[in-house]
Amino acid sequence: MTVLLIFIGYQLVAITYAVFTAMVASRGSRSLVSFLFLVATGATALWAQLFVFANYGILPKLVFDLAGVIRDGAWLAFSLALMHPLTGHRNYWRAAAAIAAGLILIQLFLYSTSLMFGSVAGVLVDNALIRVITTILSFVLIENILRNASRADFWALKHWAIGLSAVLVFQLIVRIPEFLTHTSNPGFALASPLVVLIALPFFVISSARFPQLQLRIYSSRTFIFHTATLIAVGVLLQGTAFAAWYVRSYGGTNGTALALTVAFSGIVGVAGALVSGTVRSRIRLMINKNFFSLKYDYRVEWERVIRGLTVSPEKNVAERALRILCDLMDTSGGAIWLYQESWRQFRLSGKLGVSIHVATLREDDERIELLRQNDRPFVEFSAKGKDDARFTAFQAFIDGGWIVLPLRYRSALAGFVVLNQPRVSRELDWEDESLVRVLAMQVTAYLIQEETAQSLADARQLEDFNKRFAFVVHDIKNTIGQLSLMVRNIAQFGDQKEFRDDMVITLGNSVDRLEVLLKSLTAVGEKNFASGGVFHAVDLTELLKDFVAKKAELGYHLELHVTTGATSVSTDSVALSRVLEHVVSNAFEASEPGAAVKIDLSVAEGVFEIVVTDRGAGMTQQFINEELFRPLRSTKHGGFGVGGYQIRELMRDLGGGVNVESVVGSGTRVILSLPRAPALAVS
Repeated sequence: MTVLLIFIGYQLVAITYAVFTAMVASRGSRSLVSFLFLVATGATALWAQLFVFANYGILPKLVFDLAGVIRDGAWLAFSLALMHPLTGHRNYWRAAAAIAAGLILIQLFLYSTSLMFGSVAGVLVDNALIRVITTILSFVLIENILRNASRADFWALKHWAIGLSAVLVFQLIVRIPEFLTHTSNPGFALASPLVVLIALPFFVISSARFPQLQLRIYSSRTFIFHTATLIAVGVLLQGTAFAAWYVRSYGGTNGTALALTVAFSGIVGVAGALVSGTVRSRIRLMINKNFFSLKYDYRVEWERVIRGLTVSPEKNVAERALRILCDLMDTSGGAIWLYQESWRQFRLSGKLGVSIHVATLREDDERIELLRQNDRPFVEFSAKGKDDARFTAFQAFIDGGWIVLPLRYRSALAGFVVLNQPRVSRELDWEDESLVRVLAMQVTAYLIQEETAQSLADARQLEDFNKRFAFVVHDIKNTIGQLSLMVRNIAQFGDQKEFRDDMVITLGNSVDRLEVLLKSLTAVGEKNFASGGVFHAVDLTELLKDFVAKKAELGYHLELHVTTGATSVSTDSVALSRVLEHVVSNAFEASEPGAAVKIDLSVAEGVFEIVVTDRGAGMTQQFINEELFRPLRSTKHGGFGVGGYQIRELMRDLGGGVNVESVVGSGTRVILSLPRAPALAVS
């Protein structure tokens, strides 16, 4: 009879885990974590089925042993997949993965070859030892996952951890005696399927909570009832068989047998209850009422608020603040509304586990006026009294509304929070009011600071756009100057084929240039906005020769002198050409008509220097120091005053610099420097 019950238990494990695996495969999401979970549950079903086949002589016992190793390896792989995004130490994860893979491979090798590694320090290295180490490693992975999990992740992982830990605890109970005595106790085969069946409901719950799995279970209540009954009967049968074996082997009363039957299930059930938020809330409330004169440890509460506000900066700050207030008042959810000055409304900014019925309120809404006039830190809807009855309208904002918390900043109403019913019914007193008042002020100040920081960032982006626009306008002015020169020469040279060809090229270049300028306005907020390009290898000699040739076609007289050998540099040729365009255009404007402008390329102190020299009127040193590179300063009629500023910004983005030497009446030298070493591209 006992043997039959063992087979029934293993067969029940095989069927239930196979059905669960099929549900995960058909209704779960498609991801690596989902696939590994599928493999783990499928390997568990296969392990149980092979036990039945092996004990009926259909397959050799070696196949069952190998299936057990594969099952352990599948759960290890799933644990490692959960651990990977949570741990910040990639080397630690790689070491754990390498150890897990090594342990599984060693077990497969030992089972397949029946070889032994001998003894190390008097300890026999065999499969019994490796299996104990594998179980301990699984505990280490579970601990690491839970320790690094966020609150939301822990909510999804806790039932999986309980279920798998229950299986691992039983494995230690079985494997440690095997390691010490090198003999197996056949009696434990009675309890093994019982433990695995107990763990299944925990795996089912977590599979529905895992974001990576998202198992969608749609079934009738009748089907769920009968399935649960089937599992309960299987557990009862296995527990009965285990109790019968214990009484037969060691003696004892019926009470002892009954205790053994329910002990393991009770331990797992208690663990499942303790991770429940409601149970923890009841225990916390009981302790606070009976053992402490004050309900709160204010230092702990303050640290919790600061930590909650500063962790996970990628999440919405309003939702972080809402989570803090929900935890403080021991509720499972709520919603937060914040004042938006640009809309002149209080708008929904975050919610947690509730349905919203009111999304916006005008700033002059009578309900908002009630909050402004009330100086209490919160108002409970269920409280009695005329003053509090006026606030019951807020109860309808969410499902199950309990209290409303005004958020004040410098006596102004910055927002409000509506929380749903607490997990455990409680009475709010002066201590709750004091704590909520202080912590709500801290949370509100943080929200205001975040809003101010966002406004500052928006203002900086607008400043960035204005700077871009000023540069674009200045470049457009230069392009218009080239087009104007071409228009003036049409009457004189329009009948010449060479001029018409040059005109087509000039028009094409001008169109391309204007398109690039317009595109540069759409990249607000990016670094290296002035250049807008990507660094690449550029031969400065070839770039300057091409630049001089194009200017010569337009009638400009440029003299190029190169006094160095290799002139390759990593830079942005488009941005450098823009700088040369500005500098050379200014040089010709400052020079007498027909006068030449010199360009010299040389190397000095580890940098390339491009020197543009003209024989114009020159500038005073005071003007160079105080006016030349400041925006919106211009000595030209119709100038925008951004040319010098733009040249400096472009050269800084290229990793170089610009220097100006000038003598009144003798001309000006503009020195553009670029580093010889490859510059880093900024995108």
